[in-house]
Amino acid sequence: MGSPYGTGEVGEVLGEDEYVCTLPTEVRKIASRDLAEDDATRSVALQHMRNFVTRNPAITKCRLDGNFLLRFLRMKKFRLQQSQELLVKYLMMRRDHPQWFTGLDVRDPHIDALIDTGYFFALPERDDSGRRVFLNVAGKMDPTRFNTSHQIRSMQVGCESLLEDEENQVRGFTYIFDEKDVGLAILTLWSPSDVAKVFSCCEKSIPMRHKEIHIVNLPTALHAIFEFAKTLLSDKIKNRFQIHSDEAKLRKSVPVRILPKEYGGTIPMAEMIREYCFHHHHPNLHQLSKPL
Repeated sequence: MGSPYGTGEVGEVLGEDEYVCTLPTEVRKIASRDLAEDDATRSVALQHMRNFVTRNPAITKCRLDGNFLLRFLRMKKFRLQQSQELLVKYLMMRRDHPQWFTGLDVRDPHIDALIDTGYFFALPERDDSGRRVFLNVAGKMDPTRFNTSHQIRSMQVGCESLLEDEENQVRGFTYIFDEKDVGLAILTLWSPSDVAKVFSCCEKSIPMRHKEIHIVNLPTALHAIFEFAKTLLSDKIKNRFQIHSDEAKLRKSVPVRILPKEYGGTIPMAEMIREYCFHHHHPNLHQLSKPL
């Protein structure tokens, strides 16, 4: 590891804490069944992760609190070496692509404005598997106003903030990508190499359990691009994609009760976005935005 992963940016980083598990009983059972997590395993693994960070001279800036380190352990089902490798990939991702994965500040006017359009936000209610659901309405993105950095950072703001809730670390996430009205102007913002980098980062470097991925309203003209993008993903993730020709088909796989009014639910999207911005931009986000 030739260069430090930290950038030396001034600012406090959350240190080692006395971790106390606050997961509800049901979620603890899921963690035990699916992730091989129990109190003893968790305690030992956390100490190993902290030792790994503090004894690695290449890591100059990294959170040591339990909430942060557990997301890597849970992602890799408490396989220690793989969890450590994932942590390194995450730190290197943020170092190597600062235009996408740092500066995660909701006070950034571009990020705030893009979220406000409905481009990417979390629905207020969990799905039937108890997972938080992200909705991406790609056609809301004005390519003359926003660039790829704004797009990825608006998404990562949501991912980082919801990962602060340990229940989400255990249960994983569901995604709905609405591709209606996505034109070539939006696509020309992305080079094939950028697409490959982002897909690789999302699957291999971000400690999130991607459980269900729904694609709706995919234009015929984008099918070839979508198929190319899928080749960049593992078979495990590919098998979690569900394609829906319209909102009616989507509602057969996603509970109507959680969807915005515009998709057949009862609460308008604008109201959901306001609630998301108020409740789910975690107070540590400015802390989280600092390169590690």
